[in-house]
Amino acid sequence: MPAGTATDAVQAARVMVDAFRLSATQNDAAGILSGILDGLAELVGLDAAGVYIVDAAGRKLRHSLVRGCDMPVHEIKAPFDGQGAIGTVLASGRPVRLAADSPEASAGRGCARSRLLVPILGSTGGVLGALDVWSDDPEGYDSEAANLLTTYGLAVAGAIEGARLQAEMVDKRRMDVDLALARQVMQGLLPNNTPDLPGFDIAGSHATSLTVGGDYFEFIPLGDDRWGVVIADVVGKGITAALLVSAIRASIASLVGHELAVRAIMRRANRFFHESVEEGKYVTLFYAVLDIRHRRLLYSNAGHVPPVLLRKGGGVELLEDGGVPLGLFEAPRYVDGYATLREGDLLALYTDGVVEAMDRDDQPYGLDRFVATLARARDAGACEICSAVMRDVRQHLSGGPSDDCSLVVIKTN
Repeated sequence: MPAGTATDAVQAARVMVDAFRLSATQNDAAGILSGILDGLAELVGLDAAGVYIVDAAGRKLRHSLVRGCDMPVHEIKAPFDGQGAIGTVLASGRPVRLAADSPEASAGRGCARSRLLVPILGSTGGVLGALDVWSDDPEGYDSEAANLLTTYGLAVAGAIEGARLQAEMVDKRRMDVDLALARQVMQGLLPNNTPDLPGFDIAGSHATSLTVGGDYFEFIPLGDDRWGVVIADVVGKGITAALLVSAIRASIASLVGHELAVRAIMRRANRFFHESVEEGKYVTLFYAVLDIRHRRLLYSNAGHVPPVLLRKGGGVELLEDGGVPLGLFEAPRYVDGYATLREGDLLALYTDGVVEAMDRDDQPYGLDRFVATLARARDAGACEICSAVMRDVRQHLSGGPSDDCSLVVIKTN
């Protein structure tokens, strides 16, 4: 089987790399693979050829292209051992030569009489993929051909790693744009000020993580000395979560204007979310109507972490009455809950990013510590209480992973 020299392999690789870079900047996987096969055809005699690239984690075949034959395998996942000649090369990182008496020599091309597969090895020795050539000549490929293709594979590996880096940079830029837009949307949704209500001291606080989640809270004037209070957490991150927050906010604002009962608002909001959002998306939401004159709270909790009502005498109540998160089911039942806010009581509404904040040892901040922090700071103003809680959560994190945290404190004077 005639073959070129190592110099030929390098030269072919250089030509391939130039085409490879152009395809990589265009995010054209097919163009990249085609360039690799063009280079192969310059090196060894072949009647068919294939190239296979695994994903960055090395867990499955991500890209593949063959010429002159049918695809010998359509899906390979780690562990690769025992999955034919391609799996053997991906698992071992060594060349495989197949002669005419091997059934796999003609796999994908019935008239083939010899076949050679070599690994594509990365700069750290990991297997990035494999090169595959078939010949109808029964003489087969010799060790010189194997060495030549292995040399070519090393050059191919450099181009693949460069393309992956290019793709990662593109993805990062796209993610940065997505996060910036999500932050902009969320900043426009969160209130700039809290209402100044007689007999109450109210404050809200929000801390955004690097990933930007779907936390949201709002105060809605309802007339007749009544205010709607909403806090919610949409499943998901980034711009998708921000847009879902915008949608649920518009839905709630529309529903509360119809003077509906709290449980009826939750049912209709659930219907909207269930019909409008893809399966698997949902939102936890707590909605309450605060009667300023009588200091009463009528609420419904749709699967949200229950707000904490800290009584003046030290007792703790959790506002849990309601139902399931919005969007999970078509027509769930919601119920109303009631609470009377007496002088000196403190109500804290929050998202799960507060109590589920993890430290470096994967220990959550937890409800008990949250309540204890509220109790220590309860004599301060609502704004100072918010600051004390957020400061304590940050101290607990101390470098651990973070999520969005939102907190609303309503304190009776």
